[in-house]
Amino acid sequence: MKPYKFKKAIPVWEKDKECEINYNLLFRTIINKTDNTYIAVSASNMYQLFVNGEMVAEGPARAGHGYYRVDEIDISKYLTRDQNIIMICVDGYYVPNFYLIRQKAFLCAEIIESGEVVAATGDKGFDAMYHHDRMRKVARYSFQRAFVEVYNYKQDYNAFMCRLEYEYTSVKLARTEEKRFIEREVPYPCYDELAVTDIVGRGTVEYTDDRSRLVMNRMLKTTKEDRGYELDELEIISSYEIEKADFTFTAHKRKAFEKSVLSANEFEMYSLEGEKTGFIKLEVKCSEDMQLQAVFDETLVDGDISINRMNSTNVIIWNLTKGSYSLITNEPYSFKYIKLINNSENAELSVSYVGVKQFIYDMEEEKLNSTNERLNKIYDAAIETFRQNTLDIYMDCPSRERAGWLCDSFFTSRVEYALTGKSAVEKNFLENFIFNDGVYGLNVPEIFPMCYPADFWDHVFIPQWAMWYVIELEEYLDRTNDIGFAEKAREKLNRLIEYFRRFENSDGLLENLESFLFVEWSKANEFTKDVNYPTNMLYARMLKAMGEIYSDDSFNKKAEKIEGKVREQSYFDGFFHDHAIRREDGNLEVIAEDITETCQYYAFFTGTATVDTYPVLWQILLNDFGPERAESELWKNIHPSNAFIGYYLRLELLAQQNEKERLLKNIEEFFIDMVENTGTLWEFNKPQASCNHGFASYVAVLIKRLVK
Repeated sequence: MKPYKFKKAIPVWEKDKECEINYNLLFRTIINKTDNTYIAVSASNMYQLFVNGEMVAEGPARAGHGYYRVDEIDISKYLTRDQNIIMICVDGYYVPNFYLIRQKAFLCAEIIESGEVVAATGDKGFDAMYHHDRMRKVARYSFQRAFVEVYNYKQDYNAFMCRLEYEYTSVKLARTEEKRFIEREVPYPCYDELAVTDIVGRGTVEYTDDRSRLVMNRMLKTTKEDRGYELDELEIISSYEIEKADFTFTAHKRKAFEKSVLSANEFEMYSLEGEKTGFIKLEVKCSEDMQLQAVFDETLVDGDISINRMNSTNVIIWNLTKGSYSLITNEPYSFKYIKLINNSENAELSVSYVGVKQFIYDMEEEKLNSTNERLNKIYDAAIETFRQNTLDIYMDCPSRERAGWLCDSFFTSRVEYALTGKSAVEKNFLENFIFNDGVYGLNVPEIFPMCYPADFWDHVFIPQWAMWYVIELEEYLDRTNDIGFAEKAREKLNRLIEYFRRFENSDGLLENLESFLFVEWSKANEFTKDVNYPTNMLYARMLKAMGEIYSDDSFNKKAEKIEGKVREQSYFDGFFHDHAIRREDGNLEVIAEDITETCQYYAFFTGTATVDTYPVLWQILLNDFGPERAESELWKNIHPSNAFIGYYLRLELLAQQNEKERLLKNIEEFFIDMVENTGTLWEFNKPQASCNHGFASYVAVLIKRLVK
């Protein structure tokens, strides 16, 4: 982590508005056409940079509470006029979420020309206006992100960022409190544009007043203090606008995209070549005032887009007056399919462009070029998944959350190093957990949050995910030899160890851990009460990592004792059992019937079991378990795994044991349907959740091993 010092700029915001909810400002300055010009910029929560009306960048890179990363962006090539308008849209969300943490709003920016500052916030050049075109009192986009986007645009909607002479009302800017600025230290995103390739449907829409069909999702069950606006405060509920609509397809045949005209209450649905992430871009013209609704998603449900498939409000609404518009969203979204709806009485909507300005990791796409075409496709999908989920941190998914989850990051970190030879994003990701002023809502200061940067208004954490942090840190040190960072993390890690020690029973095993206990999205997560053996296997593995990181053999000795107790108590009848219950008489009873496939994978992955010490069990895992077991009727008493994390542990174990044929078979069978559907890799083995999940890109590492 490197401190950053602005030359002249100071952080500013509209006076007394730093803590307003969903309060957005537009800053601008005008500079001459020059070479060798860059802008240094930081903000809370997010900025979107435009030069002469063209979107150039979005940021900044995220940091822990109390720290702010600074972007330096060369804008020379965008300065195409004698006088150029630089506009920065800054979102002051100020609500707790898993994506952009709740901190006071500000902008700090300066433009440097050949080493000289020509404009700087708080000094000269920049002024600002309130973003009155964006509707403020709207619902949350998802449980994990901030707000949906709804706009009221007239024909001068872009005058502030495109027109030199434009009258507007400036807000009174005031200096905010001092900020701790740090360098970005990760690559800048790729912003390449892609247009939709096909029209996949067209039809009519009819709106009803039937309120029984409206879904009261958890984004609408909110309180102003923690989550945003209450239901009766909302000016519009975007999800309701779509839920009360009946869509009738008059054409459902795929054809190449071409310019089209939608009459009143008509819609058209389009497709990209695969799922992409970025900013939705539209070129449209309306003959009369109208409402344009854009609905989008990763996949289709019964041939149409379902806005409630993933508990996200995938709806953007523009209320437009008569005229032509070049529209781009403020936030990034993930989609393969998008539907445009002309909600009007008599307006015609001309659609000339539908596409996405990508917001992904910038790298040369590495081709596998194997003789196995299915493997090539899966590898390409893994690369695509990595690029969309890796920016300033590792994200679980680029759609509903954009959150940096531990455990997921353990797998994605291996992908970054395998593809780039570096661990730059991982360094930022790990730093954020160590360098912060405390985490909002996390009432146990010794524990690590389950994802970060994030806020926890419900005070929930996953204790097992803190263990994954230590295990990942061990691998990070192997990759980078960054001993200095390990020393900086030592104090927090020691506090974490002390926290877990409070839950050790007389056998030295963790018992009755608090908050949300997570092993896997399967039956395994129902067997976490009292003593959970997969968790204790992971605990021992974490202690071994501590011993390796800090050359302290006492951690290793303690881990060996825990593993011994786990084997002694949990293993019988040929399998490791998932948990033991503390009975009223004080005795611990292992539940004989509660056995999961995932527990076996944990045992071998953590080293509690090895192929040499449990050869019969390994052969069962090797030959009888796996994604295809549901069709085999084998071991019905053993609850099957899910993708996360069981099957990924399985794939890793197969790779470790050089089981190439079985690894190849499992990869092809498990992933090929995902590839054919979205071109990305999914959270589960079915499309009921995210169809684009960062940890899934780990298959690229396994495929590289196979090919080599």
